[in-house]
Amino acid sequence: MNRLLRKYNRILLAVFGVGLMIVFLMPQLPDLVAQVGGRGSQIATMGKDGTPVTREDWRLVTQQIQVLQRLEGFLSPLPIIGSIGDDPERYYLLIHEAAQAGMIGGDASAAIDPDGILQLAQQTGLPPASIRQTLINYSGIRRYLSMVATAGRVSDRRLRLGARRMLDGVDAKYAVVPATTDGAATPTETDMQAHFEKWADVNPGEGDHGFGYRLPDRASIEWLEIPTKSVEAAVQAGIDAEDLELRKYWRLNEARFEDVDASAGIPDDVRNAFVVEQVAKQMPTIARAAGDALRTPRRGFTTTENFIVLPDDWATKQLSMESLRTKLADRFQLPLDGEDAVPATGRTDDIVDMTEIGKLPRIASSGTDRYGAASTGSRTRQLSNLVAKAKEFGGTGEVPVQVGVAGPVLEDPQGNLWIFRITQADAARPPANVDEVRGQITEDLQRLAQWEVLRSELDAITEQAHSQGLAATATARGTDVLGPRAFQRNLHPSVPRPPTVPGLGTDQGVIDALVDHSIKLGTEPIKGTDASERTLVLPSEQNMAVVIAEIQRRTPLSEDQYDRFLEQGAILSRILTDEFGGQSSSTLSTAFSAEALCGRHDFQRSGEDKDETSDSPAVASPEDAAASSDTAAATQ
Repeated sequence: MNRLLRKYNRILLAVFGVGLMIVFLMPQLPDLVAQVGGRGSQIATMGKDGTPVTREDWRLVTQQIQVLQRLEGFLSPLPIIGSIGDDPERYYLLIHEAAQAGMIGGDASAAIDPDGILQLAQQTGLPPASIRQTLINYSGIRRYLSMVATAGRVSDRRLRLGARRMLDGVDAKYAVVPATTDGAATPTETDMQAHFEKWADVNPGEGDHGFGYRLPDRASIEWLEIPTKSVEAAVQAGIDAEDLELRKYWRLNEARFEDVDASAGIPDDVRNAFVVEQVAKQMPTIARAAGDALRTPRRGFTTTENFIVLPDDWATKQLSMESLRTKLADRFQLPLDGEDAVPATGRTDDIVDMTEIGKLPRIASSGTDRYGAASTGSRTRQLSNLVAKAKEFGGTGEVPVQVGVAGPVLEDPQGNLWIFRITQADAARPPANVDEVRGQITEDLQRLAQWEVLRSELDAITEQAHSQGLAATATARGTDVLGPRAFQRNLHPSVPRPPTVPGLGTDQGVIDALVDHSIKLGTEPIKGTDASERTLVLPSEQNMAVVIAEIQRRTPLSEDQYDRFLEQGAILSRILTDEFGGQSSSTLSTAFSAEALCGRHDFQRSGEDKDETSDSPAVASPEDAAASSDTAAATQ
């Protein structure tokens, strides 16, 4: 055996050596295949001549997508599109377009700090070279999209005119002639049904002329108030019956009060201070007692997502507000009669929306800070906010409010306690039929008929306003002259001014028309212009009203303001946003979607069979080949 091994030792060493090498390289075989055997294999084509996209190109792209996802919190959103997401086709083609535009640079162009790259590599576990090239590509894409978003689509003349339309101010007197229901015939059932079907599922104010009949979240509630004056009356009654506690209080706190003869009666300031302190102690105790009394009938009930699962017969088992009133009065000796009595329970007359709940006398100002800040930023959640978060309105349980269960005990600014319960809830929905919104539909159709008449009289109103003046025209039309009021589209290019006109409502078109007319009048002083030239008659389709306005004064945009806003880029940004959509334009965003980019560059993924077997890239034109090589270089 030894002789045989010595004779063939070289052959055996070679065989076993190769075997050991294969075993050693086994874990790296997939990468080696991808880098060597797969480097030239084609997984997609682009361009009219089918320029190949290789596996190696795609490996680098997918690796950089992973880098972008890991660095999502470190990178600012891209112009127009916001983020690339998990979309390698989109990323690859954006790199291609940015490279073609000359926007892919080097380390300096991306402001790359080598130490920062190493730190990111340690935090993310990704190769530093991949992070470096990803940041270079991302920076290039950012420059390219910024260039597209701010491309020269606005001339200097248009820029100045747009700035004036935004920031010129006009003071005008005006009168509003609305379409009314006076003298209008009652619409037919057929017309009402057709109108209802068209606007039933539209929110009020969002349809033509403000039509819309979708019902908002609505609820009915009941409540019980425990006023501080009732608790004060109970404390006072206790003092009158036995003043021992009051004298103890006086003795313990005598340093707070003037030196009074102990043999004399108890001073008023001592009595008042004692009452205030006792009321402050009693109110939280009463609130806890009320909560305990309301919770007792539902002890042992299961909960789901912080809401209680109520039995079918809960309405007969729950503690009524009137019973709670009696319980609290008995326990804390609160008066039920007289001027300081605990009021009888209250309730809404009907099911009402959140706006109406927010207007309920006194109770609407009550709230609680138990559940964190409201969306308005206030630390206290008021009644309307709590009701709006109810389970029946899609509440998520952050505020445990639901029909049939008393909400948290609330306190108003005067210190009074309020216990409330939702008795009925109706989530936002379209009306079931015409009858549910008959009154509103009837009024709207009558006003619409009158609006058609009013529109036909626009020329006559204009002639009267120009010949007789604003005041005479307003009197003839049975309305008053209002103002002067300032009309201006923006206080600052990035701060739109609320376009609400007293007596009219919201109509940006009226404001724009007044400013545009002021600009057309030129630069001559407004006082030197005839009143008829400064008077406009404007239809407000949204409000079904005619506005008669007379310009009194102008405050044009100054050169200094224009230069400052232009330097800040605020004017151009606002013009692009208002008229072209700017970075939020759906047109621009759509143009850089993966589908649009693939179509623009004829990018097609190879089929499964072709992807696995094709090793010979398609023949490409020199231009497409050069473009592909630029993109490959950028991804590497």
